Amino acid sequence: MAGMTIVVCLPGSAAGRVDDAVAEAMAPFERAKGPGAEFDIWDYYRICGGASGYGFAAQAGSEEDSRLLHDRPRYDGTTEPSRHGFCAGGPRGVLDLTASYDESVALAGRAWELWGELSGRYPAPHPYELFLERSKAEMDVPPFLLFRMETEPDPFTPACERYQAQPLIGAYLSALDEFKSAARTHRYGPSFLDIWDPLKSVDDLSREEFISDHSRSDGANFPNVLTLDGWWYEEGEEVIHSACGGRAACPHAPDIAPGSNLAVQRYLEGIPGDALLVYLHLHV
Repeated sequence: MAGMTIVVCLPGSAAGRVDDAVAEAMAPFERAKGPGAEFDIWDYYRICGGASGYGFAAQAGSEEDSRLLHDRPRYDGTTEPSRHGFCAGGPRGVLDLTASYDESVALAGRAWELWGELSGRYPAPHPYELFLERSKAEMDVPPFLLFRMETEPDPFTPACERYQAQPLIGAYLSALDEFKSAARTHRYGPSFLDIWDPLKSVDDLSREEFISDHSRSDGANFPNVLTLDGWWYEEGEEVIHSACGGRAACPHAPDIAPGSNLAVQRYLEGIPGDALLVYLHLHV
């Protein structure tokens, strides 16, 4: 058993009953309850993605739109608020699906150039490992005293703070944060251009190597989709239609070309503006 994510597409008329509409759309694919073994896919799901930042980005100016969907409670009843600018779904017209591979390459290239522009203004920084060794030496506790401590000493946090307090490192990370915010890079998720050690992640790499490491090959990455017409698209698997009893018996042509993340992206961009896109995490 493992986890996966999928975007469920619903008609605009489902706006007042999202949870029920998602349940109805997902029902044919519930494990041991669908029409056949081909439909045995999930046994648990949750609407989420806003708190983690891996769901949808809202259009600029729509961050507070009341129609945006947010994470549903976990199994233990706890919830987390969405990150600013993110959500678990909403009407397609208020979601930002414009992130693309070409844009991510340009953004990564600009992030690499920022380092070069700042490097000549500040003294060369020391590597993180130097600060880590210093922190370990400062926190060296005799073994017979460890049992008296509630937790073992943590040398990593102070080492990171000291490393990032160096003028060039601090200036770069600050400039990078401002750049990412202005460019709305959050549309690619929180891991995009997430750099804490610029000496290794930027200074040690050529521009081409940096772009290769940090660009996103598929833009806004939503490879798994349940379409408005009930087609289940799962990356690496054959498509299956909820309206039919199985692949062999299905006479219908899929509404997205199988095997293409770009085709899935184009489908999401092309559905009506009031149609709802809902991000789910599944146990499969």
